[in-house]
Amino acid sequence: MEDQPTGRARQLPVFFCPYCGDEELTPHGDGGEWRCAACLRTFTVRLTGTGVQQP
Repeated sequence: MEDQPTGRARQLPVFFCPYCGDEELTPHGDGGEWRCAACLRTFTVRLTGTGVQQP
């Protein structure tokens, strides 16, 4: 059995900070991290599922 890819190779941009709601975000590092200029937090966002069941 061959391993199937589990996600996208390229991260989509984040539009607002999940902590303060500000929209001034910049990529930070190589692991998909984002930095908020307003609250100075660095965070990642990861999709864990969509709720759609596979047949």
